[in-house]
Amino acid sequence: MIMKIMKIDTDCTDNGAGIRTTIYVSGCTHYCKGCHNPSSWNPLNGDDYEIDELVKIIEENSLADVTISGGDALTCQYEETLKLVKAIKERTNKNVWLYTGYRFKELLEDKLDILSYIDVIIDGRFDSSKKDLRLLFRGSSNQRIIGVPQSIKESTIVLWRNGEYI
Repeated sequence: MIMKIMKIDTDCTDNGAGIRTTIYVSGCTHYCKGCHNPSSWNPLNGDDYEIDELVKIIEENSLADVTISGGDALTCQYEETLKLVKAIKERTNKNVWLYTGYRFKELLEDKLDILSYIDVIIDGRFDSSKKDLRLLFRGSSNQRIIGVPQSIKESTIVLWRNGEYI
């Protein structure tokens, strides 16, 4: 299966805790005003990668965990992203973060199958009126850093802050 990828950063420290391989997926239908990466909205932008090729890049970067960003991997390339994160967990068991403009409640209703492969989700659309450069790993104060397994287990949103779930 082919994915359209805008960029792969194998030494990223600003899209999640620790050193991460960040994969910027093409395509987004949220069109947030003030988006820092509007060229990623077009699902045809970027380069073609086989999912196995992406997993191999992740495996070769043994010290780094993984972040899926974009665009929004859950809008235009949902099935591909599901296969990617499933393969990452099955072959590497790395910690996986994912950025999405969807709210966590929407994911529970419509995209529950992907959540079992995600450790942390940063949810919510970027809101330029709530932009705050002091925020850790997010662009606006309406976005949340959510521990996915903990939130599902406890049936309530469990936030992540500085390496701990609160």
